[in-house]
Amino acid sequence: MQGGTMMKLITVEEHYDTDANIKQFNQYSEVKNNNPRQDQLKPDLVDFSNKIAYMDKNGIDMQVISDAGNSPQVLPDKYAVDGAHAQNETLAENISRYPDRFAGLATLPANVPDKAAQELEYAVTKLGMKGGIISGSVGGQFLDDPKFEPIFAMADKLGTTLYLHPGVITNDQKAMLYDSKAYSALGSTMMAGAMWGWHMEQGIQMMRLITAGVFEKYPHFKIASGHWGEFIPMFLERIDGFSPIITDLPLKFSDYYKRQVYLSPSGMFTAPQMQLVLTEMGAEHVMWSEDFPYVQDGSLTREFLEQADITDNQREAIAHGTAEKLFNL
Repeated sequence: MQGGTMMKLITVEEHYDTDANIKQFNQYSEVKNNNPRQDQLKPDLVDFSNKIAYMDKNGIDMQVISDAGNSPQVLPDKYAVDGAHAQNETLAENISRYPDRFAGLATLPANVPDKAAQELEYAVTKLGMKGGIISGSVGGQFLDDPKFEPIFAMADKLGTTLYLHPGVITNDQKAMLYDSKAYSALGSTMMAGAMWGWHMEQGIQMMRLITAGVFEKYPHFKIASGHWGEFIPMFLERIDGFSPIITDLPLKFSDYYKRQVYLSPSGMFTAPQMQLVLTEMGAEHVMWSEDFPYVQDGSLTREFLEQADITDNQREAIAHGTAEKLFNL
C-alpha cells in the first residue's frame, strides 16, 4: 500500500464500539442514540477486520480509533466508570492484533472526573493509548466547570491529547433551538445533531475552556478538534477582539488556540474550509480524518488530499506528519 510514491495516510477521528457497550447504552442511557443508521453500521464499528478491509481498499495506512457514538460517558455514573474501562481494555486488545494499523484514544467517564483522570493515566501509561476522548458537554455541563479540572491536570501531567468530540445536546437545548412546526421531528433531530447543533456546542465548549483559563493553567496538554474546528477558526479574530473585555489572560485567545489545538476535517472534504484552517493554523496543526464508519467516503478520503491545491510539504504534514508528532506514532 505504501509502494512507489504513495503518501502515507493516517486518519485520526475514526470510531469503534463493542457489543457489550451497545447493549449497556441501549439499556441504561437516558440520551438516546440519534443516528438512524446505527444498527447497519454496527459491523463496521465492532469488527476490526472490517475496518482493515476498508482501509486496504481505500489507501488508509492507519486509523486513530475512539468511541464517540454511544460513549459510556453518558451512562449513569455507576455504569460509566466500569463501562469506559471495559471499552479501553477491548480497544487495546483489538489494537494489539493490528499494532501497525491502529492507535487508540481512551474513553473517559468524564461525568466522574477523578475516575476519568485515573482512567486516562491508566490507558496512556499501561495500555499505550495516545490520549483520551470526551464527547460533548457532560450531562449539560461544560468542561470549564472546576469539577472537571482533574481531567485537564492529568492530561497536562502526561503531556497527552484530549479529543473534544461533539455529543448529543440536551433536550432543553434541542427544544429551544431546533424544534419547529415548519419541518419534521427528524429534521430537528438532524439539525440539532450532525448537521449543525453538535458542532456549535463543541465550538462553545472550546471557547469556554480557553476563556476560563484552562489552557493558561495547563500549557502541556493538547486538544484535537474535528469538523475543521467546530466553527472556531472562522471566528478567531472576532473572538480576539472581545477577549480582553472579559478576561485578563496574558495571551490572546488565538495564541492559546494555535498553541494547543490540532484540527481535522472529519469527512468534511471542502476546499474553502481547508484553506481557511491552513491560513489560520498552518499545516503543522492540521491532520486528516474521515469519521469512519459514520462517514464512508471511500477513495475520496485519499483523493481529496492528493488533489488539494496545497504544497507537497503541507500535504505530507496533513496526511501523516502532524498526527505522528501529536500522537507519538
